[in-house]
Amino acid sequence: MTQSAMRMNMAGSRPNQQDAQKRSDQQSSQKRSNQQSSTARTANTPSDVIANAASQTKDEKRGVFASMKQAMAPYVEGHSHTVLYGIVGFVIAALILLAGFWPTVLLVLFAAVGVAIGRYRDGDQKTRAAMKNLLNRVR
Repeated sequence: MTQSAMRMNMAGSRPNQQDAQKRSDQQSSQKRSNQQSSTARTANTPSDVIANAASQTKDEKRGVFASMKQAMAPYVEGHSHTVLYGIVGFVIAALILLAGFWPTVLLVLFAAVGVAIGRYRDGDQKTRAAMKNLLNRVR
C-alpha cells in the first residue's frame, strides 16, 4: 500500500474509532451507575453512611467534607440524641484522660451551673420554680 492510501485508510477509520470510544465510555458510565446503585447501602449504621459518602466523593469529584455532610444529615436527623450523647461521652472521656477525673468533674459541675443560670435568665418556668425552692430551703 502506498503512503497516501494508508493515510486515507487511517483517516477513514478514525471516526469509527471515535464512535467506538464514545460507545465504550457510555457503557462504562452505565456500568458505574449500575454498580453505584448496587453498592450503595441504605444508611442504617454510621459505617454505611461513611461507605456511601466515600463512593459519592469518588464519583462526583467533590470534597470529602461536603459528601460526608450530605451523607450524615439523614442519619443525624433520625438519630439526633444518639449523635449528641455520643459526642458528649467522647468529650468527657477525652477530658478524663487528658485532665484527670476531678478536674473533669469540676468542669462538668460548672457547665451544669452555667446551663441552669442560662435557663433561669431565659425565663424557663421549671428552672425558676426549682431555684425558688432551693433558695427557700437555704433561708
